Amino acid sequence: MKQTFSWRIFISFGLCLSFVILLVSGVLLYIFPGSRGNSGFVWEMFGLTKPAWQNQHIIFGFAFSILGLFHLLVINWKAFFSYLKTKTTAGLNQPGELLLIALLCLFIGFGTYFKLQPFSGILELGKSIAKSFDGNNAQAPKGMQGAGRRE
Repeated sequence: MKQTFSWRIFISFGLCLSFVILLVSGVLLYIFPGSRGNSGFVWEMFGLTKPAWQNQHIIFGFAFSILGLFHLLVINWKAFFSYLKTKTTAGLNQPGELLLIALLCLFIGFGTYFKLQPFSGILELGKSIAKSFDGNNAQAPKGMQGAGRRE
C-alpha cells in the first residue's frame, strides 16, 4: 500500500534540520573571527566564510520560523489553541509564573541592550575567542578548513 505524503513528517524533519543548522551556524558565528583578520586572510569553516555563515543563519532562521508557524497554526492548530486557552486561563489564575517569565525576558533584553553583566561578558567572550583566531600569524585554528586563503 502506497503511503501519501505526510506534511506532519515533512514539517517535523524540516524543523529538526533547520534547528540543527541554526545551532551550528550560531555557535560558529559566536566564535568565528571576522571575515578578514589583521593579516588579510579570509577564514573559512567547512568551505564557508563568516558572511556566508551569516547568510545561512538568516535564511534558516526564516525557514525555522515559517515551518514553526505552519506546525503550530496549520498542522496542530486545534491542540495548540486548546492548550493555549487552558494554560492562559490557568496562567491568569496563577500570574506569578507569567509575570516572572515576562520580567526575565525584559531583563535579558534590556541587559543585552545596555551591555550589563552577565550579558556583556557572554558577548565579550565570543569576541575574544574570535580575536584569538585573528592574530598576525597565518596559522589556522584547529578545525578550520581552507583557512588562510587570500582574496
